[in-house]
Amino acid sequence: MRYFCYNEQGDDDENVVVTMSEDEIREEYYPYWYEKMCNKFGKQKVDETYCFEDCLDDWLVVHWAWESR
Repeated sequence: MRYFCYNEQGDDDENVVVTMSEDEIREEYYPYWYEKMCNKFGKQKVDETYCFEDCLDDWLVVHWAWESR
């Protein structure tokens, strides 16, 4: 199981590092990402061309995230 971290502003403007598992990202972000990709390219194209790793790459960029080692 892979884990990924990103910075988030917490209470009192403190910087908090949030860690999410690959499964949590799949559960929380993938449905949103998949819907947006289908709206843009069509369901058939998305199903033939893209996978969860593409979604994960997008999530990493959107959140300025890094893999926890």
